[in-house]
Amino acid sequence: MDHLEGYTKSDRVYEFLKEKILTASYKPRDRIVIREISRLLGVSDIPVREAIQKLSSEGLLETKSHRGARVAAINLKNLKEIFLIRTELETLAARLAVREAKSEEIVKLDHLVRIMDECYQSNNIPEYTRYNREFHMLLIRACHAPVLIEIIENLYMKSENSKMIFTYDSERLCVSNIEHREIVDGLIEKDEEKVARLIRFQKENGFRNVLHALMLSQSMRGE
Repeated sequence: MDHLEGYTKSDRVYEFLKEKILTASYKPRDRIVIREISRLLGVSDIPVREAIQKLSSEGLLETKSHRGARVAAINLKNLKEIFLIRTELETLAARLAVREAKSEEIVKLDHLVRIMDECYQSNNIPEYTRYNREFHMLLIRACHAPVLIEIIENLYMKSENSKMIFTYDSERLCVSNIEHREIVDGLIEKDEEKVARLIRFQKENGFRNVLHALMLSQSMRGE
């Protein structure tokens, strides 16, 4: 957690737990034991409790009296609605980013595409996934519309852990990063329709695959 130097202890625990949830290290219904986390990170129980409270408010954890905290279960009906809204709002954010993105943000996006290429070449799927998430969040923030960004980030936190059940196909990752390159090119060219089309395709395709995997998983468990 060296990259979190300067953060409060509560922030450090929050970022640690969030990353574990979003990368599927902690899965739905897994129990979060405060004493174990505090010992692992070398902090007292207080910042762990604060982080758990924040993650619960964002929908990533569930807390019940005398039962502690668990990674939130996935509600398929709610998830479908969130994905539908995210597709529309992230497409809008992409359009605005074409108009508003600063040159240094486009350079950073280009750099992330190069890093993802390296991750794909070395078959480092977890790192690819992390940088993919960073790419899309940077693109969203490049729209420079604070209210829209806040709404999308809130929906993101309520839904992104659903992808933990989805197995990424390495060939699809290659195609996905080609699309990322085209998105960056579209930003440079100020081609709003191109960027919006690519983002909508990525979101609809990705969300459809996640929902299919979740429905299959629930069917196999008899839920």
